[in-house]
Amino acid sequence: MIDVSAFRSGSSHPGCPVLCDAIDDYNRELQNRSLYDFALLEDKFLNQLRGGTLSNFLSTFKFLLVDEYQDTNLLQEQIYFEFAKAAIKNGGSITVVGDDDQALYRFRGATIDLFQNFPHRISSLGIKPKTIYLSKNYRSTKTIVNFLHKYVSIDSIYYSARIAKKPKITPSRSGHFINYPILGMFRDNVNVLARDLANFIHKIIHGGGYTITYKGKTYLIQTNSHGGSPADIALLCSSPREYNSNGKKRLPLLLREELSKLSLPIKIFNPRGQHLEKIPVIEILCGLLLECIDPQSQIQNSITTLPSQISATFNKWRDKGKNFMRSNPPPHSPTLSDFVGAWQNRNPLGRRLSGRQDVPLIDLVYKLVTWIPYMQSDIEGLVYLETVTRTISQSASFSTFGAEIIFIPGSRSPFSPLEQEAIKEAIWNIFVPLASGAIEVNEDLLETLPMDRINIMSIHQAKGLEFPLVIVDVGSDFKRDHHKQAYKRYPKLTRTGRVADIMSVNLEDELRPYSPLLGLPVRSPKDRAFDDLIRQFFVAFSRAQDVLLLVGLNSVRYNRIPNVATGWDRNGNWHWRRGLPNLIHI
Repeated sequence: MIDVSAFRSGSSHPGCPVLCDAIDDYNRELQNRSLYDFALLEDKFLNQLRGGTLSNFLSTFKFLLVDEYQDTNLLQEQIYFEFAKAAIKNGGSITVVGDDDQALYRFRGATIDLFQNFPHRISSLGIKPKTIYLSKNYRSTKTIVNFLHKYVSIDSIYYSARIAKKPKITPSRSGHFINYPILGMFRDNVNVLARDLANFIHKIIHGGGYTITYKGKTYLIQTNSHGGSPADIALLCSSPREYNSNGKKRLPLLLREELSKLSLPIKIFNPRGQHLEKIPVIEILCGLLLECIDPQSQIQNSITTLPSQISATFNKWRDKGKNFMRSNPPPHSPTLSDFVGAWQNRNPLGRRLSGRQDVPLIDLVYKLVTWIPYMQSDIEGLVYLETVTRTISQSASFSTFGAEIIFIPGSRSPFSPLEQEAIKEAIWNIFVPLASGAIEVNEDLLETLPMDRINIMSIHQAKGLEFPLVIVDVGSDFKRDHHKQAYKRYPKLTRTGRVADIMSVNLEDELRPYSPLLGLPVRSPKDRAFDDLIRQFFVAFSRAQDVLLLVGLNSVRYNRIPNVATGWDRNGNWHWRRGLPNLIHI
């Protein structure tokens, strides 16, 4: 929805021509291969809706209902409006539902303006919508709902930017429940925090519960004896990564380690927390794959343009794969070593082959998994397996050889030119993306959460979910007021007026002038950055049904480290005050 030609000629940024050339090359390559990515598929769909080729379908269309409308982008809006035209023509209607306090996807091109201005924007179709405010909260206790209202009211600049006349959230949960106070756990360092948090969780699950006393009343926090499980607990973080950029352990990993030390160990479910290329089971599988298709790194070493860091990762994978083979895992008929050796000799076990063989790499993956039970039965292992197989299957769309390995039986060395090209293509299109960290776990698979594990996830991942006990990390990374961490807690402007380290806001400022249907942002870059951070923690806090626990370092609790999540507004006022006395500290 950007006028790329106008952007190319109008932007003064030196990278603009390079970016536009890359976009043109990408679109041209997709066209040459008769392929669509998701955005182009949406664009083609919109053009067909407008062009009349879907008139038969639209003639039967009466009702359009759109949920989570606050996360709509301009392209999606235009599709919805075409549906709305047809629905109204056929005597039907359009209904959209959303909450501007839960708009999290600016980085995907969504903008809250479309939802907040929906009555005006839809009026271009001759539609005058009726607004119905949904203010009842059926999920959380009265204490949590009141806490949410106070939190969202802290920053007057944000509060005035919400949808006009938006009513206060009303607690409407029915049935019997306990109004637990809002809790806080803050320690001097992250290691102690992880240890104490693990003990807190252990008491709730296995130790008969955790007792607190507040205003003369005793509260017992424990999992429900009828169907309660570790899955009732979630730790929400700005990022679930287990290591920071310097390679130091973060709270998610330290908590995993502390929970594993307990007399009754408790597992963690955090498939997005680790760098995929460093996960041991991925290292083993990828190492075995490389050893099978490229024994002794013959082809790998012949690629002079392969980055040294990627080569080092490949070699580490190979070592892990070889060590795993030496452990002689079951089954033993054939052994894993026999299977890999047969592949290396281009003479698969039990077969007498002649002539060229085209073997899908994904078939090799499933055969190797025979010796890796973790990838067969463990939910995290299955998620990692899906990530590898998805990378292979998607690469087939762009590959000359369709993600297949070509070999001539018995031709271990030297490989024919055709065999070499097939292996090189697999290395570049499959293994390099995996080794460089470019591939991520599919979030859609995380909707099925294992009952025997505590969930650690980003706030974005948790959107739409709810848990009896929610632990929100509001400051385990912040030892001091460091400018490099500001974007996570209290955005700052650069000398040029941009928001430091928040790409989504800066991209919006760069691109929106070239999108006539959207126009310029109404709010400043700083305000949008603060708005988004407030919304992020509103979503985090509102996931809790019964118990909400905020955790972090004492530096956040006692020192003046500005942090939206601990009650600071954008004008530098600390409303929760030093020590965070509004929380019951444990």
